[in-house]
Amino acid sequence: MKTVNANDRNIKKAPDQNYGPFEFISAMTVTLMLLLVCVFTLAGQDREYSENENRNLAGKPIFSLSSVMDGKFMEDMDSYLSDQFVLRDALVRTRTDIDIFIGKREINGVYIGKKHYLFEKPSEYDEKRVKRTTDTMNGISAAYGEIRNYVAIAPNSSEILSDYMPSNAPSQNQTEQISKVYSNLNGFTCIDLCGPLKNADDPAALYYKTDHHWTSEAVDIAYRKIAADMGLDPSAYSYDNLAVTNGFQGTLASSSGIFSAKDTIRIPTCPQDIMYRVTYVNEGKTCTTVFDQSKLSEKSKYDVFFGGNFAQIMIETNAPSDRVLMVVKDSYANSLIPLLIPHFKTIVVVDPRYYTDNVQEIIEREEVTDILWLYNANTFLNDTSIYGKFN
Repeated sequence: MKTVNANDRNIKKAPDQNYGPFEFISAMTVTLMLLLVCVFTLAGQDREYSENENRNLAGKPIFSLSSVMDGKFMEDMDSYLSDQFVLRDALVRTRTDIDIFIGKREINGVYIGKKHYLFEKPSEYDEKRVKRTTDTMNGISAAYGEIRNYVAIAPNSSEILSDYMPSNAPSQNQTEQISKVYSNLNGFTCIDLCGPLKNADDPAALYYKTDHHWTSEAVDIAYRKIAADMGLDPSAYSYDNLAVTNGFQGTLASSSGIFSAKDTIRIPTCPQDIMYRVTYVNEGKTCTTVFDQSKLSEKSKYDVFFGGNFAQIMIETNAPSDRVLMVVKDSYANSLIPLLIPHFKTIVVVDPRYYTDNVQEIIEREEVTDILWLYNANTFLNDTSIYGKFN
């Protein structure tokens, strides 16, 4: 007689997996759709650049035995299929809409604020990194005691438009951060931009809704404060701000995938009696305007100012002045520099993020009389490019 183990009584035979016609057709349909998407993606015209995302897209990887063996080929193929996926832009927009619908208020480091405002995530204060930068700046001040040194760090929209930030979003007190930077500097005229911007009649007009830069309204305020602190007369020249596009959607829109608003870009007119020549040193290009209107037909419309960021730009003017200004800057300065043209004989623009040589050579060769360090807070606090370019 066969003995039955007690545990055997609890074992049940798994039911047969009999799939019906519906399950079979569904599986085949999904498989066929995935195959068709892959075929259309591989056979379609590859895009080099995504205007919506404001970045270069991955290209088709080159097959080699070594890249297959180390896994790089499959990794690159995954990136390629992801970037060149059919209907990618539509799917990205759909995903963003779903995130917003379920209450998400941060996408790819961008805060989704009130009234269609998008905010760049504010930077934290890194003592070691900031000290390295300010020590370098102090070294220049000490080495060239005859040169007038000015620093102007602009707050970002998260500081001035805090009421428009999403509730409970992590924030930083940039006014205190900037004050702390200034306290580390010696021999500088430290220009306060936080106060004037906070006291503006219409703070909401000071920053683009879809981009991290400041608008012409903010530039007007900053220019008058900077000019006054530099001993210039901001009322000596009048100018108008002309709207050149109403369809600007900037970096924050591209990063978040949110295109619910459009911004207006305005450029200042230059006094008619001031003539100037602009030289892009590394590119060997010379022109008679600081504006590149061709950029207005592209995604990065803020690049209408100078055409974007370059390592070194020389602006020679017929202004009645013997002062030579060097502007050490990030992209915030691009929209303000045009207003400084009537006040200086020469303006040397240096962007340490792209400049590879020693900047002191320019200071001595051009006989610089004034240096203006002009940055926005987020860029300055994260900067690692100033150190090494002035040593």
